Amino acid sequence: MKPIRPPREHLIRRAPRERRVLAIIGDSQVGLWVVRSLGRAGLAVLSVCRSDRGLAAYSRHSVGAWRIENAPTAPVFADEIEALAREFDVGSVLTIAESYHHALICCRDRFEPHVRVFSPPAEAFARATDKDGMHRLAERLGIPVARGATLDRLLAGQVDPPLRFPLVLRTSRQNDPGGAATAPWKAAYAEDEAQLRALHERVAPFAANVLVQEYHPGAEDHIQVLMHRGEAVMTGEYLGEHHMPLAGGVTVQRVTCRHEEVTRDAVRLLQAIGWEGVAGVQFHYDPSTGRYIFLEINPRFIGGLPTVIRAGFDAPLLLWQSGFEPERMRPGPYRLGLRTRILGGDANWLLAQLRGDPLPPGQVRPGKVSALARFVWNSGPWTRDDTFWWRDPKPFWVDLRTMAGRLRERRVDLLGGPESREGAA
Repeated sequence: MKPIRPPREHLIRRAPRERRVLAIIGDSQVGLWVVRSLGRAGLAVLSVCRSDRGLAAYSRHSVGAWRIENAPTAPVFADEIEALAREFDVGSVLTIAESYHHALICCRDRFEPHVRVFSPPAEAFARATDKDGMHRLAERLGIPVARGATLDRLLAGQVDPPLRFPLVLRTSRQNDPGGAATAPWKAAYAEDEAQLRALHERVAPFAANVLVQEYHPGAEDHIQVLMHRGEAVMTGEYLGEHHMPLAGGVTVQRVTCRHEEVTRDAVRLLQAIGWEGVAGVQFHYDPSTGRYIFLEINPRFIGGLPTVIRAGFDAPLLLWQSGFEPERMRPGPYRLGLRTRILGGDANWLLAQLRGDPLPPGQVRPGKVSALARFVWNSGPWTRDDTFWWRDPKPFWVDLRTMAGRLRERRVDLLGGPESREGAA
């Protein structure tokens, strides 16, 4: 691995081994807030990023930063992580992305028991990432879920009665041990048979790994949950207000909320699969009716982690405490109505609205003046930025320089690489 910032060895050596954390946290705002959460509690955080632009590398709470040059599927990935963990004698390793969790689960015995790996049990991880299996479990538990089937079964006429249009298509198993490919979208929509057939042509070789469901209106409702010994330590919920792409992608603006029945069902699902640690549970929630359906489990810190932490749920620190100081875990009050956004992502949202990019079925596009006014309004101090923080300003300026560079290159994407899916949602 290549150093981005030289390690401050005096700070690393001063910390007891159990308070040294190797964090594989990529380049995004999610990873930045993992580092801030742990660092401001006095832990020595060694950051592993995907590029020299990784925001966490420039945080005052990072005691050193490296760029990992190998994918988690590469055989040398585990060697590199193990070598860094041994060099600085860390007490734990944690990450934010599903692909890294999968890799760490596969090589867990190379670290534990000497180094704690904050990744979920293998069986629970496999169940959580099987969307089709989770939907069947939700049905058995009496949790609302959309009717659906895998794409191959649907087109073979094996679904009776037939599903009703519009339909939404997603990858069923993101980390399939059988090697099934994944769809090139987070969510795609078919409003008639012709659109469904056109989407099938793009994924025909692995249609068995594409889940098709009836589309339900509403907003994306995300709940971050920390499970410890079978119980929820704390939860934090928010609704996605803006997404990029518009038709389904990263939540680039969010507002915190609380729906007790949705939270209850999220915890029930995690208990049913024996989950331990942090997970995000996603629903579709219709504010006009109060109806909701279960969508999926994200086995990681969710994309709105900056929102959740700012609202009072310090999920990364509580996760670390669950392994080393469980007696000190203290869930606190959760602030409702707090709004945060990714500046570059929300700028992309505005550009997409002005261009007229596709929307999910049934959604109404705001007028151009209305979209611009909404973006400007949310530039005020009442909307928090996911990167900017007075106590740790440098990552924000790095983020701005990255966006300016993209503008100079005439690149439309200001978000900074949502294709990486680091902590998406």
